[in-house]
Amino acid sequence: MYFIEAEEFEQELNFHECSHCKHQLFQDDKHNCHCESCKNKRKKLLKETLLQEQRKIKQKKDIVEHSLDQLNFLHKLFLLSLLDGHVQEGHVYNEFIRWEEIKYRPITPNYFFQSHLMKQLVRDNVLVPKDFSDDPHTYYINVRLDGYSEPSLYSVTQQLRHWFYENLSLGIPFRTTEEVKSTLYIVLYQEIVQFMQHYCRTWGIQIAGNNAFQTFCYRLLESLALGQIYYLVQTALEYLHQQKILQVRNENFINTNLLKKTLQQYRERSTTEKWETPTLPRPQNIPFSKMSDILLFRFLGYDENIFFQPIWRSWKKIEPRLNFYSVKRCMYCGSNDLNVEYDAENYVTLSCRKCKHQDHYFM
Repeated sequence: MYFIEAEEFEQELNFHECSHCKHQLFQDDKHNCHCESCKNKRKKLLKETLLQEQRKIKQKKDIVEHSLDQLNFLHKLFLLSLLDGHVQEGHVYNEFIRWEEIKYRPITPNYFFQSHLMKQLVRDNVLVPKDFSDDPHTYYINVRLDGYSEPSLYSVTQQLRHWFYENLSLGIPFRTTEEVKSTLYIVLYQEIVQFMQHYCRTWGIQIAGNNAFQTFCYRLLESLALGQIYYLVQTALEYLHQQKILQVRNENFINTNLLKKTLQQYRERSTTEKWETPTLPRPQNIPFSKMSDILLFRFLGYDENIFFQPIWRSWKKIEPRLNFYSVKRCMYCGSNDLNVEYDAENYVTLSCRKCKHQDHYFM
């Protein structure tokens, strides 16, 4: 290895050079070695970078762009829960969603549920990872809005707010009332999972839901109020903990299956012996998720009675109104391409965009 003293652009330049392969070592990072080995490495790196960029461009072309109104009701609800606190008029916000920064916030009733929904949106290319990002969990929303590609995050959020917050006067986010009812069951089931996880956390015990437990909870929700199910879950968990049956780790859903079996026994005995199941209020120290707040209180207009009466009783009050909007058609030409003017106290006016006919419904 020789020490070379040279000049470049009238500036002193010193470096070491190998007498065998001509490899050069500079004292700073401003200069590159031009030996055969280093030139080949740079060519290989440039080729790999070019292939990577071409692959990313091809993947981007293959990504299907969804219309916002084509998403199902649950995914629209999740997107609004995700964006409503992030995007505010008059405040600076980022056009990208940094999932690592917000994933532990109470967006949905429990972490595993919101992680599952996030994976679904990424899989469906509704949320797409940002290109050339150091953070692989930074996403942009890949949806069309009113026929335009790449709308701003604010425009998407405002459209979702119109659907969920404006009492159905600016459009509806669902296709049928069954879609809304199905989402209601899902959210209330996740509330049950959140309750039992919160209860078990004080003992340092893991627990989660599974398909069998979800099906069982759906049957309970058909006849019991959410608060009554809370009481049954609390009683069953305390019994299992006192008997030291629960395991620290919920491997193969052992704790979930034990809880389900105990709840089944309680329910069978209460039905046979005609017990009256008490109602437990929702604990105040459990965070109330953004999704539950939007669906139960803002969109469906429920109050705290949702926790104290079965779904079928609450649903009777809201279903006729949702049905009206999901099956509405022009009485003159049959088109469902309508403008809606809605006054919650007095009237509903449907204006057909096709034939301009108007239908007036007075409350």
